[in-house]
Amino acid sequence: MDRRNQDRRLRAREKLTTALLVHISLWALSIVILASIVTFLTTYQSTREQYIQLLKQGIAPKLEKKRWQFDQVQSQADILGEQFLERYQQLMANPEASIAAFDKWYEETSPGVLRLKAEFNRGRAVDFDLFEDISTFAGLRKHPIDDELKVRIIAAQYTLNELGPAWQHQVANSHFSFPENIIVMYSQKEPWGLLADKDLVITDFSVVKSTLQEFNPDRESLWTGLYYDISADFWAITYQKPVDLNGKHLVNASFDVGLSNLLQELIEKKQPNSEHLVLNNNGGLIAASNMSMSALNTHQVLTPDNYQEPLYEAIFRLLQEQPDLKDGMVLDEGIEEHLVIVNKTESLNWWYFTVYPRSEIQKQAIIFPLKLTLAGIALVGLILLMVYWRIRAEVSKPLRMVAKVASMMGSKNYEDVVSSDIADSKTHGEVRRAIEAFKTMAQRFIGAQHELEAKVEQRTAELAQANRRLEELAHSDGLTGLLNRRSFDRDLDEVIRTPEERYVLAIADIDDFKLYNDNYGHEAGDNALKAVAAFLINKSSGKCYRYGGEELAILLKLGQLEDIESELESIVHGINDLQIKHDYGKKGGDFLSISIGAAVIAANDSPQQAIKRADQQLYKAKAAGGNLVYFSSSP
Repeated sequence: MDRRNQDRRLRAREKLTTALLVHISLWALSIVILASIVTFLTTYQSTREQYIQLLKQGIAPKLEKKRWQFDQVQSQADILGEQFLERYQQLMANPEASIAAFDKWYEETSPGVLRLKAEFNRGRAVDFDLFEDISTFAGLRKHPIDDELKVRIIAAQYTLNELGPAWQHQVANSHFSFPENIIVMYSQKEPWGLLADKDLVITDFSVVKSTLQEFNPDRESLWTGLYYDISADFWAITYQKPVDLNGKHLVNASFDVGLSNLLQELIEKKQPNSEHLVLNNNGGLIAASNMSMSALNTHQVLTPDNYQEPLYEAIFRLLQEQPDLKDGMVLDEGIEEHLVIVNKTESLNWWYFTVYPRSEIQKQAIIFPLKLTLAGIALVGLILLMVYWRIRAEVSKPLRMVAKVASMMGSKNYEDVVSSDIADSKTHGEVRRAIEAFKTMAQRFIGAQHELEAKVEQRTAELAQANRRLEELAHSDGLTGLLNRRSFDRDLDEVIRTPEERYVLAIADIDDFKLYNDNYGHEAGDNALKAVAAFLINKSSGKCYRYGGEELAILLKLGQLEDIESELESIVHGINDLQIKHDYGKKGGDFLSISIGAAVIAANDSPQQAIKRADQQLYKAKAAGGNLVYFSSSP
């Protein structure tokens, strides 16, 4: 009887607790809803302004990044122009070599049109310079190319060959445009100078015309609008810096920037239903998120005259009708049913317009107070739920178990989590599953960590191997496999700095090799060089180098002088025994031969002095008819 009475009292108490929780819940929810309605009515406008401010803050980082990138392009143009002027003035001091180089390197591909030979684009070595990815188009012009213009073109070619590779990943190409309808270009993608139409006159188009003195008397550097480069088949904008000397327009230091290279991020939609447009100060379209490619295919520089797109036309009118536009302005009434955020890049004189539908902003302004209301309701519900479960059951111990496991996970003690016996204690339901999930996660983390460590070790070994290979390539001649000039300079300097061991420097030169190249061709000349190099590698006891062209060098440890001289003479005879056919030598003979001059390196020698003495002996060997060894044993 007492037990039944106790049970009834317990059930009554549970009903009372349940009713109390229901009443508390209803009152709490009513208060939250009422407070949310009041908050919504009072905060809608401020929420709308905050949302607009967030939109502006989202625009600022990418604009700042692009400002920096465009500033980099402008700085690069300054460097390119300065280096050109320096090179041009140096070459003009002794113009004969540049004029001769122009006459040799350029060919007339159609009447009045000259182009740099294609081999300079594929790769051609001239003395110690390797020309690659360079092309030139010299189109029709009013006056023939005089000597000064030849020097100017050669100066531009050398400057681009030196600086162009450094900027290949930042711009589509680097080039110099000339007021005489000439372009010298560095591009790893397209040989523009070889592809340009023979009838092209670049000064007839606004890109180059805008730099001419008659159209740009203040000599301002400028960015063009968006245009389609027919020869290179891509959309671009161009930055051009006029380079003048003593009032004469020499060239424009220029960079083409592809639409996808620097502008894609600007016009990428970060918000649904938003549109982004970039215009220059004259209203020319540079880029747009809603750009019609079918319309673009028929025009060059885009303006309202040739690109009829409603949003662009509305923005163009806005720019024309409101001369007081400023960076950071927000226009509620600029375009019907749209809000416009205005930004300006002063260094480029560009306008960046971001257009949002007002309905989207209103929706977002409503969503925030609504989320606040729902969050309040959810918070009250969570509190009530926590109270309810506290009353109905003890949960603190299971929660402490979960917290302990989470703490070990947070401290990355994955081994302790896996080995712990918490899940084996008196836990059940969701708590038990959560702890088991933590254990599974910890096991995966341990496996992933071991796998990562193995990959790091593997990649470290691969990187070390790649570095060793790079070191070998940096000090080897690509054609012959001999050590290159850089290795020679390094080793000769080291030999001189360590006088404890004495060395002999031998310099060898293939006799009449130019005649061999001229008559048998450069490919045969390369094969002959390879054969001579292979013989040296196999037969010489010293280090062998390609000193330059057909000149080779050998560093030999000084032992018995007779042994040194005997080895060098055996090299001369061995080259003869290769029987490389050569019917065009000045001294007669049927086969390719070699002359060697050698001298002992003195303890107080400089590299130049050691080379000079060996060169003097080589000169004597050459003067005596070649195919000889001249050896000076005295330092």
